[in-house]
Amino acid sequence: MATTPKTTRTRKKKSSMIEKESLEAHVDLCAERYQRLEEKYQELKEAIDKNNEVVHERIDRVKDSIEEHKLMAQEHFFKQNRIMITSAVAVVVAVLGSIATHILGG
Repeated sequence: MATTPKTTRTRKKKSSMIEKESLEAHVDLCAERYQRLEEKYQELKEAIDKNNEVVHERIDRVKDSIEEHKLMAQEHFFKQNRIMITSAVAVVVAVLGSIATHILGG
């Protein structure tokens, strides 16, 4: 049986009337309400804890990725330096060879 807004209002009205007439009924209904609130609180707390775990896992992955990119950038930088030094040495050797050839051959 589906609950409609009208049947929900009717139930609330009945329980409100019963609570007004009987302290014992009021206490029982409050106990049920607090129990349901506690259940909802626990569900919410578990959902937040689960979301926190997911967030921390993602943060860890991002940190790992950043570290990996940093290492790749350093490696690339060192490779570029090696290429530039090797090129400079080749130019110096060529110039020295040219000078030596010019002096000795000339």
